[in-house]
Amino acid sequence: MSSVPKRALYVLGLLAAARALGLVLIAEAVARGIAGLAASGLTPDATRAILILGVTGALLRAGAEWATEVVSRSVATHVKRDLRSRLWGRIVEGDRAGGGTAVLAADGLDDLDDYFIQSLPALIGAAVVPVLVGVRILGADWLSALIIVITVPLVPLFMILIGRHTQQRTDAALSALTRLADHLTELARGLPVLVGLGRVDEQTRALDGIQRRYRRHTEETLRWAFLSALALELIATISVAVVAVFLGLRLLNGTMALEPALIALILAPECFTALRDVGTAFHASQDGLSALERAKAMLSAPPRRDARGESTGPVRLDALTITYPGRRAPALRAVTAEISGITAITGPSGAGKSTLLGALAGVLPAEAVVSGAVHGVDPDAVAWAPQAPRGFAETPREELALYGAGPAALDELGLGGLADAAVAELSPGEQRRLAVARALARVDAGARLLVLDEPTAHLDPVAADLVRAAVRRRAARCTIVLASHEPETLALADRFVPVGDSVHDAAADRVDGEPREDSGSDGRTETGHPSASSSPLTVPPAAGRRSLTLAALLRPHAWLWAASMTLSALAAGLAVALTAVSGWLIVRASVEEYIMYLLVAIVGVRAFGIGRAVGRYADRLVTHRATFLVVDALRLRLWRAIAARGAGSRRLLEGGAPLDYLVTLADDLRDQLPRVVPPLGAGVLVVAGTIVTAAFVTPHLTVLVAAVLIAAVVIASVLAVVSERGAAADRVAARSAIVRSTAVLASAADDLRGNAVAPVALRRLDAHARQLASAERRAAWSAGLGTAVVTIATTMLAVLVPVLSPDLPAESASVVALLSLALLEPLAALVAAMHRLPALQTLLRRLDVVLRPAPSPAWGTTTPDAVTHLALEAVTVSYPGAAAPAVSDVTAEVDRGRWLVLDGPSGSGKSTLLSAMMGALPVASGEITADRLPITTFDERAWRSRVAWCPQDAYVFDSTLRGNLLLARDRDDAPDDDALRGVLAHAGLADLLGALGGDLDARVGPGGSALSGGERQRLAVARALLTRAEVILLDEPTAHLDRPTAAAMMGDVRDATAERIVVLVSHRTADRRDGDAVVRLGARAASAHLMQANTRR
Repeated sequence: MSSVPKRALYVLGLLAAARALGLVLIAEAVARGIAGLAASGLTPDATRAILILGVTGALLRAGAEWATEVVSRSVATHVKRDLRSRLWGRIVEGDRAGGGTAVLAADGLDDLDDYFIQSLPALIGAAVVPVLVGVRILGADWLSALIIVITVPLVPLFMILIGRHTQQRTDAALSALTRLADHLTELARGLPVLVGLGRVDEQTRALDGIQRRYRRHTEETLRWAFLSALALELIATISVAVVAVFLGLRLLNGTMALEPALIALILAPECFTALRDVGTAFHASQDGLSALERAKAMLSAPPRRDARGESTGPVRLDALTITYPGRRAPALRAVTAEISGITAITGPSGAGKSTLLGALAGVLPAEAVVSGAVHGVDPDAVAWAPQAPRGFAETPREELALYGAGPAALDELGLGGLADAAVAELSPGEQRRLAVARALARVDAGARLLVLDEPTAHLDPVAADLVRAAVRRRAARCTIVLASHEPETLALADRFVPVGDSVHDAAADRVDGEPREDSGSDGRTETGHPSASSSPLTVPPAAGRRSLTLAALLRPHAWLWAASMTLSALAAGLAVALTAVSGWLIVRASVEEYIMYLLVAIVGVRAFGIGRAVGRYADRLVTHRATFLVVDALRLRLWRAIAARGAGSRRLLEGGAPLDYLVTLADDLRDQLPRVVPPLGAGVLVVAGTIVTAAFVTPHLTVLVAAVLIAAVVIASVLAVVSERGAAADRVAARSAIVRSTAVLASAADDLRGNAVAPVALRRLDAHARQLASAERRAAWSAGLGTAVVTIATTMLAVLVPVLSPDLPAESASVVALLSLALLEPLAALVAAMHRLPALQTLLRRLDVVLRPAPSPAWGTTTPDAVTHLALEAVTVSYPGAAAPAVSDVTAEVDRGRWLVLDGPSGSGKSTLLSAMMGALPVASGEITADRLPITTFDERAWRSRVAWCPQDAYVFDSTLRGNLLLARDRDDAPDDDALRGVLAHAGLADLLGALGGDLDARVGPGGSALSGGERQRLAVARALLTRAEVILLDEPTAHLDRPTAAAMMGDVRDATAERIVVLVSHRTADRRDGDAVVRLGARAASAHLMQANTRR
């Protein structure tokens, strides 16, 4: 409780005391009324006293419970916001954060609600309520008080014994959830790779296996937690039964009065309820407490070391050596150099250029071991454009605003037309130009060191010239350090710092080192041929009838839900019956002479008590089983839906959206279903059962009982729904924004920290936290209103029964009165379910949009033979809802053993065309054929198995070299180690394997962070070559490679694909050979045209 303000603890203590006082007054009023009926009737003074006690007690109890909800939710909101802020700060400092960290900062911390809203008030109530209630029981009957004092310690004893075992299982379940979140994040980020390799179905099975294990861990945890609740229920039931037995025997003997006996009977369960609530809340809050421990561990970890030393004087490297775990040799060895003017860091791919630039920008991985130092770099005056940039904001306009610049900064690099596009939908070349624009804006704002890693990779020549010209214009304002394999970009430098084993030859990198070809573009996105960035939102706007309704969601497991509601109603009914029959038994004992007349009722009380405990245990097990089955099936549907859309919408794969849909929203649904569906059914059935019972016991009160209960339920439900509707939507939206923004923060942490704009990003995240806090505060005020109405209604009904029916037999009055008091729990659960209903509907609406069918080709059923000819006939591809096509009227053909090259400026639709060839996007017109047959006549899986796609900046999974390569084939066709080593050699990675000691099981880090950009790209090429596909689609395979490495790799790739069809996208003319067919995409022609190169140049 160290993080809870003391003032809040005091307030919760006072509210617990007020609630206890309310319970005492209610018991006093009910006992006086029933005892008065059993005696000579109620006098006006007695009636007045009963009403005053009842009204005061009802108001105290209802008000205290409502205020407790408000205070505890406010405390939870305050603590969560503080922890989130600190976690975000730690993430942006550079801790490697996977999907589990994003879930911890969003979903995990929200689990603390159960601790602050349930456990904390229960703990304080357990310290206050039994004492105050026990004092009143002692005043009524010292023997009952003694029995309670003796039996109450059994409750915490069992809580401790079972709780220790549950804690271990809870930690295991939370670890399983973290692994699930990390796995889902990896799958989403690598979805283009999985689609390109035809591995979506296999990974779907793997996902199902992971969530099955998570379900098993969680169900084991819940089984023990519910067993603890069962034990507590039985202890409480037996203890109260012992109290009732002693009361009944003394009433039979005439040694005790009815009124104190009723007071003791009504209040005794409250002593155990307060302690039982602690046990129940303890288990419910274990996820939150485990998340809190993980958050504390993350916050207490030592910060990463920055290689940068003093910030004054010229920039210089002093014997800088950087080593990564698992590597035999340092990534950078004893580099000493002065940095000034425009300095180029040169060396072959994998020589350590990006590592050196990362040291200058302060973004080295936490696991890097650094010796030596970097001097003269002010961390607040660095501008950084990394090799693999990651955006934080939604659009380029917002991204530039984060860096303190307006949209005009985009015009300089030919991005003016994309200011309001989605950053996630930009092509890699456009994203690179955006990263350079951000860095240049930092220079314009006063940064004195500009660090550029491959600033012109993925760019067509004209766009690259725009970047180089913009960099050159800043040369007089700052020191510039860059790394590039482009000769024209290296020509900007006036100093060179070689790294690795090669020495830079400046003359060899001049512009004449490689021919250039004008792609017919001014570097801007062309009007007639919009880039992928012009594609619409990830999913179409909601329209028409929803497919994901609550009924549709529950229907596949309807029998389980029916059993859940039946068991819930049975448990609630037995609890109500136990209270009512106990009251009848006590009143009857006061007038009976022989115990034999009461034996049936005594047996009934015992059966009801045990049945209630067992029924609740079974209800909880069945309900949670049904919930997990529903959510697991839904998660697989969501994954398949995202996979179906993913190849055509990068935005759906970035920004934490997959994590939001697959983890946060799915887990929200998991939490809501058991708290909505069974209580609704059980509440209605119990109310109906109570009305029927009243009709048998007190026929003339049936209308009153029905009217009060139905009116209370309706009014409370309306209040709950109306007060929560707006807050629920805001809360779900704010939580989604937080989990997405946290995932983006983790992804873009290096970009933000390297450019010293992390504080601005954190303020934007805090805005989401404020929105969530505001929605939660509104929910706190509304959450207890409905329960307060039900509390007042059931309490007043219990008090009014003897007052309104002075001629009613006392035992009949006790049945109805105690029935009314016992109804509070199921009716409060019903109203709470109604309060949650708007949030549940909001969740279903958000998820429904993703589940709507994605545009896709209409596939056939045949299986293609070995593909020897691929043709595009006037193909036009459009994104759904886009105003203009992505590519238009493309015609080309290529035979086995030959290459087709797609050429065009950045954003002209080359990657879009590859997606269409793969079958991931439908063509708007024209036809793509294989061996003269449209590819849509084939079975989808059969065609996907014939094509392998290596996308730009292909994702490398956080696994091993072997694990990444084995994705290329089915498990029953797994290549052996010799084949793996051979394909790595074909991709030019033999030296890397040697540096790793030949260890194919060496880990490559999150996103391949242990590899250089060139090594990651070559590993992706190797993965594509390892497939059995007959058509290989290569998208910018040499973007991060130096010329000798690129030439060697492309030569090996051509040898390895001599019997395959290859479609190549590359801005490097050196990647082409005589005889390659070339399709040029651009705005100068109304349609693309085929250009067959001469056999001799």
